[in-house]
Amino acid sequence: MQINEFARMNYERSMRNDRNRTFNWEYFLIALAGECGELLNNLKKIKRGDFSMDKGKMAEEAADAITYAFLLLSSLGADPEKAILEKFEKVNKRLAEGGFHVRV
Repeated sequence: MQINEFARMNYERSMRNDRNRTFNWEYFLIALAGECGELLNNLKKIKRGDFSMDKGKMAEEAADAITYAFLLLSSLGADPEKAILEKFEKVNKRLAEGGFHVRV
């Protein structure tokens, strides 16, 4: 499956199941932050020794975050594949010019 095909299917599913028509870029941004928070909360618990890392659980939470990131991009009208590739190339250029903290 291609990135944009996943993004389209994901967005259509969300819209189909949004009875109240409340899903929009703000909702998806909040949901993305929540999923990232779940990842961080799991890391906190791993770091303090509550349990050892469950790679499957972490991957599941990361997939949730990615899914909401795609919904956010779609609701903003962005082409997800293009946005990802453009950002990737921007970071590549920055790294070639001296590192992450160099702004071009």
